[in-house]
Amino acid sequence: MNQLNGTVPSFFSEMKKLKHLNLADNSFHGVLPFNESFIKNLNFFEIGGNSELCYNKTVVSSNLKLEGLAPCDKYGFPLWSPSQKEESLSGENDYGDYSGEGGNEKNKEKMKNNEEEEHNGSNKTLFGLGIGLFSIVFLILFLFYLAKRCRWI
Repeated sequence: MNQLNGTVPSFFSEMKKLKHLNLADNSFHGVLPFNESFIKNLNFFEIGGNSELCYNKTVVSSNLKLEGLAPCDKYGFPLWSPSQKEESLSGENDYGDYSGEGGNEKNKEKMKNNEEEEHNGSNKTLFGLGIGLFSIVFLILFLFYLAKRCRWI
């Protein structure tokens, strides 16, 4: 078992005869530097167990089965939902070898829902901020109206 950390070295993708790569259960972080064709050329590939590691959705298709690895958000951080992280850490979502056959539909749906929840959270925050600012402006105008009406000003 390895105890590697840092980012995954990109020089692995230059090793044309590499057929077996096990990077599972380390402390890698950042964006996986491999493209889809490199991963497909491997006979065996394990990458799960690196909770801070993610893959670039524009370089690696979501149809590629990368169990235990989340796609990256726009900042290069994993898009984990709390339930997915628990499944990954509890071993329910074992990190089998790469089969090259399509993706897991359930995980795709979870990722889509996670992205929607992330956007909804931002929208809710902005909506709350807008209501708060509107309330303050309304209160100031109302107090100004009362002051004029009661001849305080």
